[in-house]
Amino acid sequence: MAVCYIVGASPTCTPFSPAMGDLVIAADGGQRALAAMGVTPHLIVGDFDSSDVPCGTPIIRHPVEKDDTDTALAVREGAARGFRTFALYGCTGGRPDHALAAVQTALGAAQAGCRVFVVGEGMVGTVLLNECFRFFPDGTVSVLSLSEKARGVTLTGLKYPLRDATLTNAFPLGVSNEGNGREATVSVKEGALYLLWQADTLPL
Repeated sequence: MAVCYIVGASPTCTPFSPAMGDLVIAADGGQRALAAMGVTPHLIVGDFDSSDVPCGTPIIRHPVEKDDTDTALAVREGAARGFRTFALYGCTGGRPDHALAAVQTALGAAQAGCRVFVVGEGMVGTVLLNECFRFFPDGTVSVLSLSEKARGVTLTGLKYPLRDATLTNAFPLGVSNEGNGREATVSVKEGALYLLWQADTLPL
């Protein structure tokens, strides 16, 4: 499965190793984090308000005053190139508004049929939209509703199971569950969830 890696300008960025066929996009200042890892991006997208315009790497430049974040623009570029699986690095540290914007970007991408993993602060997050997700968490797991009401929420394989429950975006019932390294599932029949679990690698 080919992955589009998008790296933001957060001062903390989990290292990763792209494979052949993957696409690496620096979202503006993310090029500094990639340089520190020794990874050369295939493309740099942004308004370059927080970094210099590089030489030798293809760029797509946007105006500083715009509606989209640099990360969202990078996701759009990856989707235009046929990618449906995305990994966002360096998008959760530094500023809480950018972290929340990354979650909203993941939700918008899920609504368009893409899977986005948000990696950072020792956690991996992804949006679940009317679906079931299987994974093998070993540590903290949190499940939060992005919808006013997320119905038919079922958790299996975790310390605190749920069955056909309703979660709301006004009460964080699903925070701080636990996995033990065995298979677990999180499913929602109607609505959107944000699932986070303790990990530094993608479940691919």
